[in-house]
Amino acid sequence: MPTITRDGLTIDYSVSGEGPPLLIISGLSAERSFWALTRPLLSGFTLIEFDNRDIGKSARAKAPYAVADMAGDALAVLAASGFQKAHVMGHSLGGMIAQELALMAPEKVDRLVLTNTIARNDLYTTEIMRLLKELRLQLDNELTFGAALTTFVIGMRMLKTVPLFAAVQQSLDAGLYQEKDAFLRQLDACVAYDGLKRIGDIKAPTYVIYTDDDRLFSPAMVREVAEAIPGAQIDEIIDSGHCPMVEAPQNFATVVRAFLTAR
Repeated sequence: MPTITRDGLTIDYSVSGEGPPLLIISGLSAERSFWALTRPLLSGFTLIEFDNRDIGKSARAKAPYAVADMAGDALAVLAASGFQKAHVMGHSLGGMIAQELALMAPEKVDRLVLTNTIARNDLYTTEIMRLLKELRLQLDNELTFGAALTTFVIGMRMLKTVPLFAAVQQSLDAGLYQEKDAFLRQLDACVAYDGLKRIGDIKAPTYVIYTDDDRLFSPAMVREVAEAIPGAQIDEIIDSGHCPMVEAPQNFATVVRAFLTAR
């Protein structure tokens, strides 16, 4: 896989498919394999995917960083891919990165998709992030921590049909693992982000997606993002938790494709 180096960190990325370019930005503790179920449903686009710093095949940071630093990584990946401009789609923390990217380099963004993301933390999300931080600090068993994290990000419909611990063990067996320090650095960047007063300056046509069973970022918090961006469209995907690209990939890909291809 090709790589770029920024801030002394190697960022691993891939380019696949044909058609208009779509830069995909993953969220907290998620590498690009997270999009495996949705990827084939986005045929007709050139998919530019990468692992954020501190996850997957990209380098581990040596110091704290901000969402703006991660947006700079994304812009560097876009430049290395050979495209001057692309649609940008970000999920969760990746949605915060996408917001920041659209503010930093509006000329690089064609259309913007923000899914299950927020523009600031409130008391609820701050306390949930604090809980996740304490769990990561205190739990050395990767299976137990992975199961705890999954209960926050996967909706009830899937949790009732997929054995929780078996699914997490399968992920660990496949090498989907993030070191404790790396997780905490990403989490701290997420907690510190506050773009609500600035995202009204986003110029790109924007599509915001929320889900009915998101227990991490509530529909109300996601709607706040849409309300702050002039002209933003908003849609709901039902029967899904925080990760519709995993829990409802067909529905997710359908609405994303409709927005990106609309005349």
